[in-house]
Amino acid sequence: MRKTSIFTFIVCATLLVLALPAYADSFYTYSQPFSVYQTATTNYGGGDGLYDGVSNFDTLTSLGQFSFSATLQELAVGSTWGPWNDPPAVESSTPNILYGNDVTTLTLTLSGSPTIVGFELEPNYDADQFSNDSISVAFFNENDVLIDTITQNVYGIDGAQLFALGDTTLGGTISSVVITDNTPRPSGQEGFAIAQLSAGEGVPPPPPLVPEPGTLSLLSLGMLALAKQAYSKVKA
Repeated sequence: MRKTSIFTFIVCATLLVLALPAYADSFYTYSQPFSVYQTATTNYGGGDGLYDGVSNFDTLTSLGQFSFSATLQELAVGSTWGPWNDPPAVESSTPNILYGNDVTTLTLTLSGSPTIVGFELEPNYDADQFSNDSISVAFFNENDVLIDTITQNVYGIDGAQLFALGDTTLGGTISSVVITDNTPRPSGQEGFAIAQLSAGEGVPPPPPLVPEPGTLSLLSLGMLALAKQAYSKVKA
């Protein structure tokens, strides 16, 4: 009787674990600007690139579907910003970029109902071009609930990386994104640049890479194995 109770408990727990994804957002992340990602999004770029701090002081507080929590300077790689990176890691090696001077946290608020949001990012290389910054990007859904956080170590020169996520939850959208540079720098050497701001609606396409089995799947398989073993003992 006791063995039967253990078996029932394991089966119920397994079903509960399998049901958990139904109560959480499902999503894809994109490590590179794959063609499926570019096709599924509208690229709003990174401003006009004319800011020079002398005769032109062009700045933005919004762009396309994006609104920014800080005022960003419109710079250009190759003239007012150093090396970015090269495809396939990024879309272009010479984009216009938006720079937050001494900004360590930036919130992007989205309009419309985007299901895919992404951008490229590179920290201020004046800090130390031979080191990297730990950058965390948190994506929030329409209920301001965290979908996922992407954290990457990004070099400050020729090291820009893509941060992109597609919310595949039925009816789910992305309402905001919070960027945080976790690496402390002296004042005047902080800040980061973003480029290729992109957003799209509709069902996000899967990236062309096959992910490893998720933790929940592995846990479920293990619990099912325990249930089978308990059932075998009961029969014996």
